[in-house]
Order: sequence, then C-alpha cells, then structure tokens
Amino acid sequence: MSVGEESALVRGRMPWRYSVALSILSFMLVPGAIRAEDQPNVQALIAAWKEQNTHCRGLHGDDPRTQPACDERQRLGRALYERGWCYGEENQLAYQMQWHRCHANSVPYE
Repeated sequence: MSVGEESALVRGRMPWRYSVALSILSFMLVPGAIRAEDQPNVQALIAAWKEQNTHCRGLHGDDPRTQPACDERQRLGRALYERGWCYGEENQLAYQMQWHRCHANSVPYE
C-alpha cells in the first residue's frame, strides 16, 4: 500500500483500486448474478419451463400427466428465480409475461 493509499484510508476513503475490486466482488456475490457460462443453462431451463407449461395448461385436469407437468414447471420456475430471473412485470396481463432478468418492476416467481 502506498503512502497516498494509507492517507486515503486514514481519511475514511477507499483507494480506487480497492473500490473497483470490492465492486467486482460484490457483483459476484449478489444472489441471481449470472456468469456468461451460465447463460446456456438458463436458456435450457426457460425452454424446459415453456414445455412443461404447455403440458400443464394444455392437458385435461384428469390426465395423469397434468399434475407432474405442473409440478416440474413450478420446480423449474423456482430454479430460474434463484438465478435472478423473473416471469412478468407489474401490471402485465398473463399473455404479455416473459422470462427476463429480475428488476424493480418484476413479479417474483412463486
């Protein structure tokens, strides 16, 4: 640590290179932060969710395949939400909703 960095710490300021490193580290630790190599996994989860959604909504309620499809859709939705993805935004109708990175107006997946 240089003399200038020491004096910055004494004055309560963080040297710029430490603040950059801290910013990078905090992004890596944010729940839902996704690395580039995770993107194909997210796209595969979205595709699987859409397939199970089609089966869940398109089969008859008394079809024995309906409930397992709905359960799997729910599991996939939770997995996406844990990775920082949300389905729909506030004030959207169901047909308008799509998977997207969560933000302030996103609807949390339940």
